[in-house]
Parts: sequence; C-alpha cells; structure tokens
Amino acid sequence: MPIAECAGGCPRVISLSVDPAGNPVAAAQPEHFATHYRHCPACRRFWCERCVGEALACIRCAGPLESPTPRHALDIIFGGRIPEGLLASLDLKDTEDDSKRRGGN
Repeated sequence: MPIAECAGGCPRVISLSVDPAGNPVAAAQPEHFATHYRHCPACRRFWCERCVGEALACIRCAGPLESPTPRHALDIIFGGRIPEGLLASLDLKDTEDDSKRRGGN
C-alpha cells in the first residue's frame, strides 16, 4: 500500500489507493490512516481530510488542491509514468457495465 505523510503535521498517514472504495486495511484504522485526502501539485504535499477540511487552496503555497481519482493515485505511485497496461485497464473499468456480466471468465 503506497502511503504519504500528511503535511498538516498530524500522526496519520495517507493511503494512496487506486481502488475508489479505498484500501480496506486503511479504512479499518481511521486513527492511523487517512483514505480521504487532497494533493497540491504545486508543492507536492498531501493533506488528510481532517487537516485541510474543505479548503480549496494549499495551506503552505496557496496552490489549488486536487481531489484524488484512481488515475491520480496511479500517476503519483508511478511518478507520472503509468504503465500502458494499467492505464488501459483503468480506462476500461470506467466504461464497463457490470450489470450485463454473466458468470464465467
């Protein structure tokens, strides 16, 4: 599980999950892990939801804060170089209709 420190100085670490539901281990320990966070692309800091609240701008540099998406998490994890196969599977997942799936493979 990739993690990042919260720039707000709290003891929680931020779980960077590509699963929109979040990492279940992190979700089970909310005092130790933040699964909801904001990211500042300008200064590259991460803020947990408790430290940044509903702020739209970074507390340190005043840059605009981003809300995470699965693609955002992959971009951070792979340093901006997402492997093509992962990117393709992420794009396909967003377009699949699971209600039409019928057992099997």
